[in-house]
Amino acid sequence: MWTRAPARVTRADASDQTEAMTISTMTASAPRVAPAASRPANPARHLPSLTGLRWATAMLIFGHHLMAVEYFGGTAGTVWGFLFEAGKTGVTLFFILSGFVLAWGHKPHQSAGSFYWHRFARIYPLHVVGVGLALVAAATLVPEIRADGPAPVVANVFLVNGWVPDWWQAGNPASWSLVCEAFFYLSFPFLIRPLVRLSARGRGVVVVASLVLVALAPQIAAISPVPMSSASTPLLRLPEFVLGVTLALVMKSGAWMPWKLRYTLPLAVAGYALSEAPPIPGTDIHPGLAATVGSFALLVASLAAADAHGRSTFLARPLWQELGRVSFAFYLVHLLVIASVSSSWPDGHPQLPWRHALLLALAAFAIALAIAWVLHRAVEIPAQKWLLRHDRSRHVSEGTGAAVGGTAPVAVSAPAR
Repeated sequence: MWTRAPARVTRADASDQTEAMTISTMTASAPRVAPAASRPANPARHLPSLTGLRWATAMLIFGHHLMAVEYFGGTAGTVWGFLFEAGKTGVTLFFILSGFVLAWGHKPHQSAGSFYWHRFARIYPLHVVGVGLALVAAATLVPEIRADGPAPVVANVFLVNGWVPDWWQAGNPASWSLVCEAFFYLSFPFLIRPLVRLSARGRGVVVVASLVLVALAPQIAAISPVPMSSASTPLLRLPEFVLGVTLALVMKSGAWMPWKLRYTLPLAVAGYALSEAPPIPGTDIHPGLAATVGSFALLVASLAAADAHGRSTFLARPLWQELGRVSFAFYLVHLLVIASVSSSWPDGHPQLPWRHALLLALAAFAIALAIAWVLHRAVEIPAQKWLLRHDRSRHVSEGTGAAVGGTAPVAVSAPAR
């Protein structure tokens, strides 16, 4: 109902989560830092602008799904498609953000078990509720998302369905990105140790290699003997996460400081548009995707640098913070709401004149936001607090000083489609 070819059009269609997530490292007072590139950014600083950015990203994804379900018809539909066809790249931004924030708050002495438990507590309770809501929607208003048998749904519950391309949207269609995030979380303790040890030059090589792999991902999927999708196979999305991790480490070391927001924001807009650029003729290599990922990574880094140096942006304002905290829940339910609201039209595609379509879109937005707020307050926060009280491995690591990659008290998930 919402998909085109997953290997290309849905390449970065969004998930935390990602994503959708609250971003906050340890709150501690920090001395004023000169903007010189030789001075490392303070990793103890809050990164509120990145929390606000998650909400802005969720809105791109919401707009993309309004286009996919065809709320707007005629000329309005053409214009909406022009604006939001690339909205699926919101998931790319979520993946970069996840890697950046986890590396920014990295605690070398947190055990792997404690790190995994924190990630589980962050995303899994709300994920299970999202799957339950999707099953209700599939049984009533949105039969198009029914899975062929229980196996794909069970795989979705355990966040492994993305490894089978035909199952990538089984269960809750939006949670495919959480499958990628689960793999990223599993990999993080093993990735962070060698990346921390690398020199600045070595990290530069990792950045370049990540961007090259992003461009090559569709080609790799096309020639792989094992079925893969550049849109949803976690291994092929890993370079976006690694790029975020690496840039955070480079910034923390003081080896590099990003450009200011007035330069990186226009670049991100250009990168957003370039995601739809055609591949190199005769191949499935997409340099435009690398440009998108690279420009998004620069935007994340410049926002983090502003926060770390006490120059928080408009995204750090209270309203954006509250919306950013709700964005994970919003991401998990928004597509179900969009499809349910439009279910009374033929094939679930209203294709309305712009005035009527806009009212319908506002209704879907209001319903999704209301449901998300309730889930955030009644499920996400209480479940996370309860689970973190049972973090036994954290106490073990604190007593033994085991040096394993981890994260500061950061709430990060990956939303989204």
